[in-house]
Amino acid sequence: MNRNGGRERLTALLLGLMVGLVIAPAARAEEWVEPANNRPGATRRSGDLLERAQQLSAEGQVDAAIREYQIAIQADPHHVEALYQLANLFARLKRWAQTAATAEKAYKIDNRNADVQALWGHALLRMGRHPEAIWVLEGVVRLNSGRSLAQVYYDLGQACFAMKWLDRSVDYALRHLQLKDTPQGHALLARSYLAQGHREKALSELQRSVHLYEQVEDAQR
Repeated sequence: MNRNGGRERLTALLLGLMVGLVIAPAARAEEWVEPANNRPGATRRSGDLLERAQQLSAEGQVDAAIREYQIAIQADPHHVEALYQLANLFARLKRWAQTAATAEKAYKIDNRNADVQALWGHALLRMGRHPEAIWVLEGVVRLNSGRSLAQVYYDLGQACFAMKWLDRSVDYALRHLQLKDTPQGHALLARSYLAQGHREKALSELQRSVHLYEQVEDAQR
């Protein structure tokens, strides 16, 4: 792709983003089903099962890894790490309802785990459950755990934009950009400014977003 063609494609993409927030449609609610008690290997130690599941996941055997995590959780229903890793696998498959349900189980066991809450909030956002996503993700911010909050702020900005809470959307987009200068962050800020009627600010942020996208494309060539 030549540079002019790449710039035109990026500009068209970002203009499309400014029309409205792009979030996956609400997923059909799915209940996470634990394996039957008589499943082969259910009596194996949860630590061994977790190690095996992590190995399978690293090898790209996602379905097999999911089964191992489920057996590990059956062996130890309060194993937060196994629940969190299982939720991560569901997220990789974009199975957002199962991601949210599994992360929520982990949260009920350990409500001070910022990574669990961030993943739960992201899944709720992807399902279109914006008020719940905001409540969960703002809980991550309140924990002040020292973890990187860049993705959390970006998700909060998206959720607030979808709720038409534009001042809060701008605030969270700016917080995201203070931590990580990303084209997505500038595009979100541009959409928020445009919705507020600040056209010059929106154009400036859009141009910054296009510039960062071009830098990424140049680096990948």
